[in-house]
Amino acid sequence: MPDNAAGHKALRSTGLILVGIAAGIVVGLLIGKQAAPLGNIGKFYITLIKAVAAPLLFFAILDAIITSDVKILQAKRFLGVIAVNTVLATVIGMGLANLIQPGKHLVLDNKGLTDGGLLKQAEGKKADLLGFIDNLIPDTIVEPFTQGNVLGVVFLAVLVGCALKSLQKSDEPWVATWNQFIHGGLRISEKVITWLVTLTPIAMFGVIAKSVGDSGFQNFVGLSYYLGTGLLGLSLQTFVVYNIWLILKKQNLKQFWREAMTPCLNAFGINSSLATLPLTLKALDNLKVSKASSRMAACIGTNLNNDGILLYEAMAVIIVTQSLGLDYGFAQQLSIAVLCVLTSMGIAGVPEAGFISLAVILGTLGLSNEILVVLLSVDWILARARSVTNVVADMTTSIVIDGPVAHRQPG
Repeated sequence: MPDNAAGHKALRSTGLILVGIAAGIVVGLLIGKQAAPLGNIGKFYITLIKAVAAPLLFFAILDAIITSDVKILQAKRFLGVIAVNTVLATVIGMGLANLIQPGKHLVLDNKGLTDGGLLKQAEGKKADLLGFIDNLIPDTIVEPFTQGNVLGVVFLAVLVGCALKSLQKSDEPWVATWNQFIHGGLRISEKVITWLVTLTPIAMFGVIAKSVGDSGFQNFVGLSYYLGTGLLGLSLQTFVVYNIWLILKKQNLKQFWREAMTPCLNAFGINSSLATLPLTLKALDNLKVSKASSRMAACIGTNLNNDGILLYEAMAVIIVTQSLGLDYGFAQQLSIAVLCVLTSMGIAGVPEAGFISLAVILGTLGLSNEILVVLLSVDWILARARSVTNVVADMTTSIVIDGPVAHRQPG
């Protein structure tokens, strides 16, 4: 009965999300740019979710470290899965871009178009190893939480968690107090997130209505090669690569996708894998994945599992070079791949993160980013597909590094 009740609740939630998305598309097409104010609904919602998501991420990682016994084999498997997915995402993105060559069909005409200030966020930033390390290590303890530096939050959580773990066997009474504080912080964060998630369909309605009202499908035909290539690549990563992992793990695919439906739709609607984290963890709990595995893959690995952003960057950079009439050889594309990996690992799971990181890469390569304004007109579709891919990456990796399926499934 409990499983059936949870299933009905998930289906109802999924249905409401679909209604919100559909209503947003219809309203956006009907009233066009007048739907802009509706975007404030989604903006307010995402701001609230992000405000709670960082503490949730911090406490979830801490709680997992101090309460779980992470095996060395599990950690090695985690890094191995990420390495394979990283290579495959890069190969798929660059391979399709070189095969289809959608950049040759793009025309640089950004008259009357605007990027809404997104490119300014990438000004002066460079994609390199030192920049990645600088983003990893925060200036102060509070900086990652106030600046939305997800990588910094993860770094602090792992550092503090390992310190507390090493003190578990001590007789100091304050250690137990800290453990209780961490568990309480996690429960409070989860409860607040649960309340906010009930507003998801309304937020999706506003975000989708604004996106469709601003850009609609007016540029769809001219950018169809670019958009189609991106959706094809993300679909291959999501439905082929990850399904192969699940099949090798002997995970029931029907069961997996039933549980993944809600977080995937949520990620598509609000365009944020980070804001979807609570639903991702809930889905993994329903799949009987151990908290040690789900926290490692979905929380600690949140910036390492950005396959959607990585694939998009690898593909889009090649497409931009094609549109500029440049012909990069294998060695140059290999160096671009390394830049994409570094940038995707340091980007937060927030709306338009992929677009901003792409601008950073182009700036690092000394290439013009004017064409990005044109690409942005349909990027609202690709951005949501990227978020979905990132969520499925987190879920798949959690399952692959976990124990045998027979030990996880309900009796």
